[in-house]
Amino acid sequence: MSDLTPTLEPPAGLLSADSLLPPETYAGYAIDGLTPQWVVKPANRREAAQVLGWASSEGSKVAPWGGGTQVSLGNPPEELHLVLDLSRLDQVVDFQPADLTVTVEAGITLESLQRHLATAGKFLPLEAPLAGRATVGGILATSSVGPLRHAYGLPRDWLIGIRVISPAGDETKAGGRVVKNVTGYDLNKLYTGSLGTLGVIVEATFKLAPLPANQSALVASFPSVQQGIEAGRTLSRQVFSPQGLQVLNGAASRRLELATESQPMETGMEAVMPAAVLAFFAGRPQALRRRLTESAQLLKRLGATSVKQKQDADALALLRGVTDLGWAEETRSEMVLKINLPPAASLQMSDWLQADPAFGGNYAGVGSVVDVGFGGIRLLSWGPSGGTAEDIRRLRETAGTLGGSVVVEQCPLAWKRELDVWGDLPSGMDSGMEIMRRLKNKFDPHRTLNPGRFIGGL
Repeated sequence: MSDLTPTLEPPAGLLSADSLLPPETYAGYAIDGLTPQWVVKPANRREAAQVLGWASSEGSKVAPWGGGTQVSLGNPPEELHLVLDLSRLDQVVDFQPADLTVTVEAGITLESLQRHLATAGKFLPLEAPLAGRATVGGILATSSVGPLRHAYGLPRDWLIGIRVISPAGDETKAGGRVVKNVTGYDLNKLYTGSLGTLGVIVEATFKLAPLPANQSALVASFPSVQQGIEAGRTLSRQVFSPQGLQVLNGAASRRLELATESQPMETGMEAVMPAAVLAFFAGRPQALRRRLTESAQLLKRLGATSVKQKQDADALALLRGVTDLGWAEETRSEMVLKINLPPAASLQMSDWLQADPAFGGNYAGVGSVVDVGFGGIRLLSWGPSGGTAEDIRRLRETAGTLGGSVVVEQCPLAWKRELDVWGDLPSGMDSGMEIMRRLKNKFDPHRTLNPGRFIGGL
């Protein structure tokens, strides 16, 4: 708890008339059961800096807010007094198609930015659930990724410049607006993935990529998740491998209405749930056709019972569906777990999940999505099965033996009161955590921003 006592409301003259939202809106900004005392939607960066500086001086605890799509990520806040909604900071500041760079305000949504870039044949290889609401600042703060991360990497790989407001209300910048920028500390990587605990991102500059001429996908059905993973690993090693490769179990594939690829098949005394292998491709038409043909032939040789092709709009819709799985209203899951693993350990982890009574005992309720190229697994629950806080602890122990970890991205609030969503700190992390604590104390000495929500209670 802070030694300072927050005042009742921001002083007159600090904000424009419409920047302080009315109290009836505050419930929509609640985080893990805590409703803020105020919600401020600044009209510009100056207002954002002024209100953040005032809040810090008064001992108020502040949560930055973009589109609110990933607000369930993180431990419950220690305190919450003010939410800083940055959605009005949504402008494209500078776009240089010839230089493959763009500078934007942090409140612009990913979907809006991509539409703007597409007019010049460019795109930004960022991915996030609910792209129509997810903002650039939120994507950077959470280091959000999607099905194509094996090909395109992480958000920090495309970030070349950033502007941040400190808790004291001072605006600082790092990097620049050109790709070849190698001076100073790389603060871009420090802020990316810090969950808004070090500063509030208000502007970002990215390098861009040419917009792919065509998009395609293959949907292949396999008798089991294990066979799908093995086939996917073989495909990922080919020169014609896809940009993204996901293996979905029956529960997950049904949520994407891939029902014909996900009916149970009886094998002896046990029912084996089929897997849907999704391979995403992009490129020029002639090269794309050859990659699709060779990939489909390989998947069939590896045991696929069917292989279907999706083109352009249908392929993009499938990609969005996988990205939004568990977050969109029609597929919302009460539990989303991200299991981070070395790629070689995915098969062992899948075997354990299938045998486990909580996570594998009820395929109608628990979905799994395996990222073959990157090695991670997402677990989602839509039914009575899906584990408890104690089941998650057991899952973490198993993942740890395979060199992995488990982050709880979404779960009932009662679970958050029983466990740390980021997991227990592994042995050997003491020095790393000490550095992180020192950084937090240096950047945010009054613990103004998202106190307690990040790893280790930062």
